Amino acid sequence: MLFNVFIIGPAGSGKSTLTHSLSQWLLAHDIDVVRVNLDPAVEKLPYEPDVDVREWVRADFFMEKYGLGPNGAIIASVDYMATQIEKIREEVLSSGSGYVIFDTPGQMELFVFRDIGEYLISQLSEKRSCIIFILDAVVALRASSFVSSLLLSASVFYRFHKPMINVLNKIDFINGKYLEKILGWIDNPEELHDELRKELFGTKLELSTNIYETIKEYLDIFNVLLVSAKTGAGIDTLYTVLQQIYLGGEDYIVLP
Repeated sequence: MLFNVFIIGPAGSGKSTLTHSLSQWLLAHDIDVVRVNLDPAVEKLPYEPDVDVREWVRADFFMEKYGLGPNGAIIASVDYMATQIEKIREEVLSSGSGYVIFDTPGQMELFVFRDIGEYLISQLSEKRSCIIFILDAVVALRASSFVSSLLLSASVFYRFHKPMINVLNKIDFINGKYLEKILGWIDNPEELHDELRKELFGTKLELSTNIYETIKEYLDIFNVLLVSAKTGAGIDTLYTVLQQIYLGGEDYIVLP
């Protein structure tokens, strides 16, 4: 049985590093894992992919052959990926059982907000699948930036309608004072509202107040887990939540 996990987040948020960290944790606990790179433009990865889309398509090919810029080449290569979807899917299915972690393209908007991204995920998903959305802790230090990240997360959920886990990555990059502040926003959204009032004014504040109500409801449904893909902090908690989604909390293995 395959458990499919699609890791999505803005460029630089740590998708590939989290793919590596989560897969290493699973392997250390004798859980089978298949690592799938879906980024046709990536040059270097912190892990060795078991299935690599670059075997079928590379963005630099479109840049050289058609004179496209970086974004145009990514769009063209992701579109071409759809023509190879059966080959990619067959290789994933033949790679074994357990977790399948999909490391999605770095330029999130070129993948998520185009129909081809929805098609690719639907074709690669089995019955049991979910999305991990990464929020960048370094970006989320200001209340308005944190809200923007949550709105982006909400749009991804609306786009794919799959079980989703929000993770705040790079907690090792910020000091305890700022981390405590972000935790306060998550646990008590009123603190987030208060911070927005200090930061914004005029029409921006009025609009943010309306958005805040949406964010408050969103946080009631989707909590935010704290992780460090670099140090491995929080990966055990992430695994627990994944198991709750897949098996109703029944563990895939008996952990020591």
